[in-house]
Amino acid sequence: MFRAAFRRLLAIDDPPERTALAFSIGVFIAFSPFLGLHTLMATAIAFLFRFNKIAIYTGTFINNPFLTLVPIIILSYGVGAFILGRPLSIPDEGLELLKNPKIFSSDYYRLLFVQSWAIVWPFSVGAMALSVVCSLLAYPLTLRALRAYGVHKRHRLSRSDTD
Repeated sequence: MFRAAFRRLLAIDDPPERTALAFSIGVFIAFSPFLGLHTLMATAIAFLFRFNKIAIYTGTFINNPFLTLVPIIILSYGVGAFILGRPLSIPDEGLELLKNPKIFSSDYYRLLFVQSWAIVWPFSVGAMALSVVCSLLAYPLTLRALRAYGVHKRHRLSRSDTD
């Protein structure tokens, strides 16, 4: 799936710098903590800045529910916990609430909300850190791949013109 999307990315007529920028913004969105809003964010940014939609969606869909969502969430939580100096494990109180739900108790939901911040805050911090790092890495790597493909394509076209 990713390979086919990358091939379509290579066929885009935009300048390589603009395509790499759109892809890296998509990667930023993919790692952001705004789960469930990634596609909407990518669409809005693509229309607002007139980016190629294939490029931004390819970057955004690195985070997909079938293959990468769970590892990205776990990695985000771990990075955030590390940055915040918190233990990597979920607090015992939070685990206890999940193991023994009391769905008819208002106290249960209040405690669940309070305990959820022990998970949400490290996840959010880690996700934003990964967004920045991964998108900054994605731009030069994508730009290099697009330029190499352009050189290869021009070389192949010039050889076919001389034949």
